[in-house]
Amino acid sequence: LASDTLRPLTSGIDPAISPDGRRVAFTRDGGGNGLYLIDADGSSEQRLYNDHPLLRSPSWSPDGRWIVFSRSDGYEDCRVVRGSVCLPDEVILESLPEGLQYDAEIQKLVKDLPNQRAYHSVLARIAPDGSEYRDIPALNFAGAPDWNAAGIVYHSDAGIQRTADLPDVQSVQVANDPLVGYFHDPDWQPGGGRIVFQHKRGSHWQIYAVNPDGSGLVALTRPVTALVDELPSNVSPTWSPDGQQIIYLSNRNSIESVGAWHFWVMNADGSGQRMLPIDVELDYTFSSE
Repeated sequence: LASDTLRPLTSGIDPAISPDGRRVAFTRDGGGNGLYLIDADGSSEQRLYNDHPLLRSPSWSPDGRWIVFSRSDGYEDCRVVRGSVCLPDEVILESLPEGLQYDAEIQKLVKDLPNQRAYHSVLARIAPDGSEYRDIPALNFAGAPDWNAAGIVYHSDAGIQRTADLPDVQSVQVANDPLVGYFHDPDWQPGGGRIVFQHKRGSHWQIYAVNPDGSGLVALTRPVTALVDELPSNVSPTWSPDGQQIIYLSNRNSIESVGAWHFWVMNADGSGQRMLPIDVELDYTFSSE
């Protein structure tokens, strides 16, 4: 519904508008866990799927026949050894000399290390009437899928990957640097063109674009100055329906430091960056929302 008025629709996260603009797919956690569908006017809310927890990031197929999303596929616990290095108990113990592996004091020291739970996730798709569910081939820790006429792009523990809604398809790497990581939240240009995503280097996130075959990688946003206490981030890129512009979130302020989050827009090549005059309070938590 075309309007410049902010109005409540329902409670939930990760909303995705259908290609015809008539319906919105979204997810919920807690007691009402599930993948939901609601009409754009706020009526006819229905739950499509709730067989697994941690449902995230629904995205419509271009023809509106399917909704792809990520779901939990179990978890593993690990111990935070150093920085972001997290290893299972048995891996830590097996790395020690054999004489120490069964020592009670050593085992207690390992148990006292901070625990972190990592949830595995996979991709799945379903019809808008809740029928014909099936998993989509993807790598581990698959998330933030975006469905395009050319296929499905998503992020994983091996960077940005693309796949398709076919039983035996293999994921193809689009962009990754295993020594750096942090390739998140891709969005594919309508018609199968460029793929935009956010990438973290150091303390801040920036938006990059790349061709589906991995060529032509370029940063569309970058820090303007280093003479600030904290560098701002540019995140969550999404193509306009005509593929000419990219809307995104940025917390850059007037002195190019960190401030409040706002909607921004730029041209496909990164030029013409400007903040949109939309006064909405945003709470972005770097979770590919």
